[in-house]
Amino acid sequence: MKEKLIIKRPLVEAYVAWSVAFITILMWLFVQNFFLFVIAFFYLLMVSFAHWYIRKTTQIYCEITQQHERLFIDETGHCRVHIVNPTKLPIFEVAFRFRSDEHMKWQWPEGELEQSVHSYRIPLQLKKQETVEIDLHVSAQQRGLQSWQEAEIILSDPFHLITIHIPIRKQQMPCFRIYPRIAKVNIPETNSWKHGFRTAAVSPLYDETKIIGVKAYEQESFRAIHWGATAKTGVLSAKKYEYTQGDRYAVYLNVLGSTGYTLRPDIEYLIEVTAGVCRQLIAQDCSFELWVNSMCENGIVHITSGKYRKQLHKTLQLLSSLTDRDVPLSSSYFYQTGFRQQEAGAIPIIIGNPPEKHGGWLQVVR
Repeated sequence: MKEKLIIKRPLVEAYVAWSVAFITILMWLFVQNFFLFVIAFFYLLMVSFAHWYIRKTTQIYCEITQQHERLFIDETGHCRVHIVNPTKLPIFEVAFRFRSDEHMKWQWPEGELEQSVHSYRIPLQLKKQETVEIDLHVSAQQRGLQSWQEAEIILSDPFHLITIHIPIRKQQMPCFRIYPRIAKVNIPETNSWKHGFRTAAVSPLYDETKIIGVKAYEQESFRAIHWGATAKTGVLSAKKYEYTQGDRYAVYLNVLGSTGYTLRPDIEYLIEVTAGVCRQLIAQDCSFELWVNSMCENGIVHITSGKYRKQLHKTLQLLSSLTDRDVPLSSSYFYQTGFRQQEAGAIPIIIGNPPEKHGGWLQVVR
């Protein structure tokens, strides 16, 4: 935390006051000019009062309460600041100043904020033992963790001789987690979803437990029959598989461009689409896991499989924390690792550039 900053005019410096007092005594003893003596006396009285006043009124403090901790882009949040004057002295010259992140826009419904770039200032006057409540409204323009950079109470004596800046601790400052927008998307598979039954886009051809019939080849064609030859018996046969309940998905967000070395310029759009896909899966009572092409301490950024609103909350929390400083992996390694470690039976949903191998997944945005 920053220390208190005290700004004094040259006239109130200690060496100036002592010099004036010494000269006043000499002038009274040798010159005996009553007019100059009165001026010097009132000067010393004013300086003494300014020091005493500032020492008493620095007991002022503020309390900050945050009404919302999580917001979506363009959603309005609230923050309440209480400026408390515990002394028995009125404070005529006081202001509350804070500097916010550039992607946050603050408003004060009860008055007009004095704004300079991203710094805001609210001038106040406090009666003795009075508490002033400041209700601030904020709207965020970009996802991420947004907060105040600094905040302070600026206090001055009635003569503007001494100004003191009382900093606010970082722990007291409001901090907002801004979620991305949730785009409206259409998962191709949802066109075949029906109430009470859901079919998967990819049949598990190697899952023998799904076989509902085997027929020898007799030069005829059958719908919904997958033909396959076995090398061991040399017999060509047809196997008909039943539909699987496609309620498990693995969502892959690939932020790399087609070159494989640079980030895509439309990352924000991909993040919004990812949020929309996850919300739609939750609405259809599906479980999903999320893989993001970015490195973390434990490997690839990953949210394990889950469902319901808690899983959507985890997803939005993760998507809001992605930054340009994250380190992505090569697309091939990202997909190989994800496909190998994803939940068995989960259907991949690709957002971004797909793997080189074709088939076996759903593509939402390329």
